[in-house]
Amino acid sequence: MLKFGIIGVGRRGIDHLEVLRNLDEVSVRAICEIDKQRALEVSRRYNLKGYSNIEDMLEKESLDAVVISTPTPLHVSQALQCIKAGTHIMLEKPISLDPIDVKKLLIAVRNRNQIIAVGFQSRNSSLAGTIKENIDYDTLSMLVGRYYWTIPIIQWIRQRSLAGGQIVDQAIHLLDLFRFFAGEINRVYAEYTEKGRNTEEDKESKFDNWASYTVALSFKGGAVGTLYSTYSLYPEVFKSTSCSESLAYIDIISREMLIRHCIEREARIFRKNREPEVFKTTVDATIEMHKRFIEAIKQKDKKLILSHYEDAYKSMLVSLAANKSAKTGRPIDPNKLMQ
Repeated sequence: MLKFGIIGVGRRGIDHLEVLRNLDEVSVRAICEIDKQRALEVSRRYNLKGYSNIEDMLEKESLDAVVISTPTPLHVSQALQCIKAGTHIMLEKPISLDPIDVKKLLIAVRNRNQIIAVGFQSRNSSLAGTIKENIDYDTLSMLVGRYYWTIPIIQWIRQRSLAGGQIVDQAIHLLDLFRFFAGEINRVYAEYTEKGRNTEEDKESKFDNWASYTVALSFKGGAVGTLYSTYSLYPEVFKSTSCSESLAYIDIISREMLIRHCIEREARIFRKNREPEVFKTTVDATIEMHKRFIEAIKQKDKKLILSHYEDAYKSMLVSLAANKSAKTGRPIDPNKLMQ
């Protein structure tokens, strides 16, 4: 039985807690939350030990693994504390807004034998493997992704200085799938705009971020890509269950072939002179991600994880390269950000 702790019990932290407490091989022992009232509330609701600082939890609880689901600026320092304490880690994305911190954590991960995973759950969808099996890599030409959204519910995510904007905080899932499907990215060019979310009403809501984003990508394998996303819309804009009207999807284009991936819901494969094939998701991607994490811990084999830190950090660098490109007006090689 693996003993887990949860660091940060906001919306996503509770998601992780609910998944883990329903897995047979896991015992969630404690939570850590800086908001003492929230810590008390959650610890009582789930009958867990509650702490308001990581040091106390790591010292007093004999934990095998932790989930870190706190605001982005805290991720690397908290992960380093947990690595020092000898626990395995499931780290929520984004890793950090600073490439130097991304590198610092990479060095720490490479120097230890712990399993460090990053929460790119979409790789663990049953659809992701099906899509990879069906891509015609000899003629793979283009990937196109979109993520439509509104002002984030979580207050700190509205601030670009804390969350990095839509490409870093949310659409990074699509960038990670781009890499999963098409390989490494060697050039990023981006244009962002504040127009569309710069009204007095937006300022009163404490929104300080870009409104809409376009990103152009060049893959080492020869394909090109584009990602576009926005915070400009309203929550009810899409109520249809149609994949073509989904808030988030990816199109993968090879010669006379289109794969449309409605994220974690369905995939449609279109080929010339053939009826479209439709695949529906058969698993909960977050549950599958944790199952792989647990199995990797048990077998001491990081290769069982689809988003181990030593791969996942590269998706982080792509999103940070997009931000840097938008600010500087220049194409950026993400692989040089940590140099």
